[in-house]
Amino acid sequence: MKLKTSIIVLAAAGGLSTVAHSQVQLTVTGSTAFRSVVLDRIPTLFDSGSLQANTSDTGKQKYFFTGTMSNLIPSFGSSPVTIRSSFSGSGSGMTSVKNGTLLPCINLDGSPTNLAAEVSFSDVYPASASPSIPASAFSQRVEVGVVGFVFVKNNNLVGITNLTREQAILAMTASGDGGMPASFLGGTGGGAVNPIYMIGRDSGSGTRITVEKDLGFVGSPNLWQTNGDGTYSLGTGYDSGGKVANAIAGGTQSIGYVGLADYASVSNAATTLSYEGIPYAHGNVAAGMYPMWGYEHLVSKVGISANQATLRDKLVASITNSTYQASAIYSNNFVSLSDMHVKRGADGGTITSKDF
Repeated sequence: MKLKTSIIVLAAAGGLSTVAHSQVQLTVTGSTAFRSVVLDRIPTLFDSGSLQANTSDTGKQKYFFTGTMSNLIPSFGSSPVTIRSSFSGSGSGMTSVKNGTLLPCINLDGSPTNLAAEVSFSDVYPASASPSIPASAFSQRVEVGVVGFVFVKNNNLVGITNLTREQAILAMTASGDGGMPASFLGGTGGGAVNPIYMIGRDSGSGTRITVEKDLGFVGSPNLWQTNGDGTYSLGTGYDSGGKVANAIAGGTQSIGYVGLADYASVSNAATTLSYEGIPYAHGNVAAGMYPMWGYEHLVSKVGISANQATLRDKLVASITNSTYQASAIYSNNFVSLSDMHVKRGADGGTITSKDF
């Protein structure tokens, strides 16, 4: 089910009363790379015709859903159920759930509210958060999918088709003004003498954590941002993969890293790069040939209520369902758990076989 950007407003008095007295409220945070799947699955949990939603947030991070779930969860009966999302990045999301941090959310009418999240989706293990989080900080951690990541170049960077590990690490610290020229990466044409600019995510991002762990990169990268006229300035990284993708698409000397779902939004202006000579493909991830991937996890706060746990489990089941993971909306951008012939026990960890 695809979301449409829309606002459906309740009748003023009755609507506000319904939301205020919801039997179950669940706030979801975490991975922006896996956001498209979460937002596709949430509406399918509600009874037909009962869903009211606000999906208008231009940052694509804050959403609101309310309705009944008597068919999916008979024990909820006709009481309304409300799910809010406030996607903040994998590491940041797990830390927020652990600490009970209040996150910016919205109500049905779009008005702001601040709530603590009960669950977080994460592209990385809790140990990879900064600071590291022990698994015991959560009441549950489950794997719900596999997320692949790609290096992407702006189409104006002619001749660049591949990054080696060493080139990628060097690009983390030597891109930008007076730094690595495009020719160093195989660039040709008039722009080859100009430097490339590395575009990336903020430090709480699972995308950034995964890429740096898989590269074996340790340190502080030089990451660049673009403004409306295409000029670059040093920054700390964007807070969503969509913003990284747009910056790459808008910067003629840009290279960066994103999840496939975010790359798809700018594929007319940017091209994926092979890594160590291997192009991204689901089959290459599943066979252990392409290492830039991580498990998608869901973690739950300690003390989650029984009703919230039931709702969480239904959401997990809808995502991990083998039929759904074979569908286009999932399989276009993510690897099915059942397709994986390899595994790893930590972010950037050794890839080993599941078959022998």
